[in-house]
Amino acid sequence: MARGSDAATAFWAITFALLLVSGCGDDGVGPELGPKAADFPDEPAPDPRPDLVAFVGVNVVHPESGTVQADQTVLIRGDRIEAVGPVDQITTDGAFRIEGQGRYLIPGLVDMHTHMTANTFAGLRNDYVLFLANGVTTVRIMWGFRSAVDERGRIEMGEVLGPSLLVASPGLDGPGGPWAASTPPVADAAEARARVAEHVATGYDFIKVYNLLSRASYDAIVDEASVHGIPVVGHVPSRVGIERVQDAGQLTLEHLIGIKLRASSPFTGGVLNMAMVSSLAARSASAGVWHTPTITVDALTQGEVQQIRASRELRLVSPGMREFFEDGFYHGFTSDVAARERTNHATMMRSIRDAGGRLLVGTDAGFGWIIPGYSIHDEIGGFVDGGFTPADALRAARSAPARSVGLADEFGSIQPGLGADLVLLARNPLTDHTALRESSGVMVRGRWLSRGTLSAMVDAIERSNASGGGANSGALHSGRSRHPPARADPLP
Repeated sequence: MARGSDAATAFWAITFALLLVSGCGDDGVGPELGPKAADFPDEPAPDPRPDLVAFVGVNVVHPESGTVQADQTVLIRGDRIEAVGPVDQITTDGAFRIEGQGRYLIPGLVDMHTHMTANTFAGLRNDYVLFLANGVTTVRIMWGFRSAVDERGRIEMGEVLGPSLLVASPGLDGPGGPWAASTPPVADAAEARARVAEHVATGYDFIKVYNLLSRASYDAIVDEASVHGIPVVGHVPSRVGIERVQDAGQLTLEHLIGIKLRASSPFTGGVLNMAMVSSLAARSASAGVWHTPTITVDALTQGEVQQIRASRELRLVSPGMREFFEDGFYHGFTSDVAARERTNHATMMRSIRDAGGRLLVGTDAGFGWIIPGYSIHDEIGGFVDGGFTPADALRAARSAPARSVGLADEFGSIQPGLGADLVLLARNPLTDHTALRESSGVMVRGRWLSRGTLSAMVDAIERSNASGGGANSGALHSGRSRHPPARADPLP
């Protein structure tokens, strides 16, 4: 077991106290000075993996309430949280101890809009690691494929290391859509019902709808999904409209497409009709739907794409995903269009929030140069830059996703009985969201991966990609064309 020195513990205790006395800026959310993850000793898990793990002397962060419980012990048995309480009230006999030394323990992050565009199992599983290395312990795949359903089970059984997967079906679209080569379109209500039944039998968690569905096909999808008890998620089809989608009870609406279709002229980076935005935001709140804004991909600049091309992060993604980026039709917007789109997203998001609506963090990772794992920090930063507090953004990246899919009794907070998906941070993310960019380690389903362990895994992926390892073995059918059409359709 690893322990910090008493001197280090005292130092950070004094530092924390001084910060509490000095406070933040006038808005109460100024960036917090404090330690870095590298200031603490690495604490790798022993081999064999311990069944009992204790985080001792941590500050437990509760995203839903935006509060912190100081000097706690969190006891993990297997893949579940067994106990949470003051240090002097929780027995840790026989446990592998991780000494908190005043660090912050948060629930693992959730990315509610991702795409797995690797073309081998080796590449796919390396992409999983990039999520974990950034504290993302659950992802929702928004264009699923049969192998992803199988992978979901392998991860749950501990056969494969990765974030927990929520898997939506391939997008159901009308004739003329951009992905018809890999996902046949539905021509009418009968075909729509048949496709829903097929996807339910495959085992998807959601039915995804896409851009070109007719009203009759959309209504049939919603009705058939209701019969099978499976939620509908995805885009707002242009021939259906957001009002019908809201009334139909579609669970999540992606990219703010529905509002933009009704309130932005032109669609991308246009002038917003604020009366319409406010009206639609209020309707969303009344309907109880969730919005996933995907700010990072929707406001990506062509200059940022060039930076990504030259970045280490791109060297870490699977060769298949890099190919998908290069062959894709989306390479960012000009800086002026992207700036207007970012401003519009922030405006629409604040309107939804102010109306009592619901927002989720989702990045579109795996599509359009959005890097798995690393991009969630940009998305959370987009929330904060758009007028949300770090606590708001963290809630949209953890407890809100759990509530949105009816799994708040499984993940999303730190309390006994819930899954042990946790991230250990050097600083308080409720006051400084940049603290999320570097962790002391991540626990996924009770398995502790220290900072050093994750760093070594990422380094190994980089070496493997550089040498071409796994690029041509274990072929994976992703259900998406490897060569998307060269046209600017709305995002996946």
